[in-house]
Amino acid sequence: MVRRLPALLVLFALTLAACDGGSGSATTTPATTAATAATATSTTTVPASTTSTIPAPQPTPPDLSGLEGLSPQVREQLEELIVAAEQIRELPFLSPPVITVVSDIELEARVRESIEEDVEDFPADEALYKLLGLLEPEADLLTLLLDLYGEQVAGFYDGDTGEIVVPAHEEGLSPLQRGTLVHELVHALTDQHFDFDPRFEEMIDQERLDLATAYQALIEGDATLAEVLWVQGLSQAELGEFVGESLGADATALQSMPQFIQDSLIFPYDTGLSFVQDLYRSEGWAAVNEAYTLMPDLPGSTEQVIEPDDYGRDLPMEIDMPQIDLPGYTLERTSVWGEQSFRVMLAQVLGESVAAPAADGWGGDAYHHWFDGENAALLIVYRGDTERDLEELENALVAYEEAAVAEEDYGLVAVREGRLYLVLADEVAVGEQIGRTLGFAG
Repeated sequence: MVRRLPALLVLFALTLAACDGGSGSATTTPATTAATAATATSTTTVPASTTSTIPAPQPTPPDLSGLEGLSPQVREQLEELIVAAEQIRELPFLSPPVITVVSDIELEARVRESIEEDVEDFPADEALYKLLGLLEPEADLLTLLLDLYGEQVAGFYDGDTGEIVVPAHEEGLSPLQRGTLVHELVHALTDQHFDFDPRFEEMIDQERLDLATAYQALIEGDATLAEVLWVQGLSQAELGEFVGESLGADATALQSMPQFIQDSLIFPYDTGLSFVQDLYRSEGWAAVNEAYTLMPDLPGSTEQVIEPDDYGRDLPMEIDMPQIDLPGYTLERTSVWGEQSFRVMLAQVLGESVAAPAADGWGGDAYHHWFDGENAALLIVYRGDTERDLEELENALVAYEEAAVAEEDYGLVAVREGRLYLVLADEVAVGEQIGRTLGFAG
């Protein structure tokens, strides 16, 4: 749901941005990714690929002798990792990867710059999260994210420039650092072949945010699977060091985040890995390669990532949104909330045992988000796969509204003609106006 988070972390809210704006072009590797790789390595053996549309390359080690800021040992390790990324991913680099070596201070500054590129959107997003009861009234979203990424980022691929940005190292790279670089090298490699960064940016520009989150899960799941396969080739001693270092990483900032931010941050790596593994088991890397071009045209959705059996089959229903003019307010965004956003939102307030079944029957939705510089208003129109699915989410949203939305704010959960409506507003009069426009009294 935080689409902006995913874009940096790999968006924010999904707006996440992880997602929005120029920051959406950076994919970073946090400590949580290493933990995901370590866990997957210890519990899962991925079957060997049986098919591939591209012949296995015979890589030639690149010459990185001109790369400053690194010791000869580290340069040699990087050369080996570039070859390993090509061999594991069964794709050759079309041009040599660009590796930029920076100091720890410069790395932190570049991450901060990426986040602050979207700073103009943060007030509206922050107001929305507070209206939803996901952020405390005194919370500062920008500060939270800056603190988080200051701790989490171990390196990143910058899609705008094609660079892999890594901190300077005088000594040899640890297994964890090498695994991180394999992850980022795969990003650079697959972007050369499939142009995922421009596609992702286009999704954000078009406010196709649920699709963007699903696409990011493909991107991160791909790189995480490659990292898992690389880790499986380590010696027992190196594997122990990798697991120990990843599990020992300082996750204080992440653990202090609201649950919806943690869940949004982890989704592209954890659920994305499961999704890509499912593709890989079916037709090897060829199926993963195909998804880069197929998913945007389906259209894809986070539902299809959460339930890989739905991929390519259970397509989102389109929702016609009403035109509503709220004096003094700007329509910040019209997009799709998506199954993953319902899950993380409900899970923080009602728990995963309620959130998962309530969101599971997602059939399609659309939402409007308004902002007047201080106050937020939200309208979500939802359709379930079945009437029972609609009823389950309705019950969950009623409980959510009662538990999370401030008493002085406006809240409405209502069903009419097979559609579920959620209306929230900081200003009661504004919420009532939206309700009246929709045909609900009061």
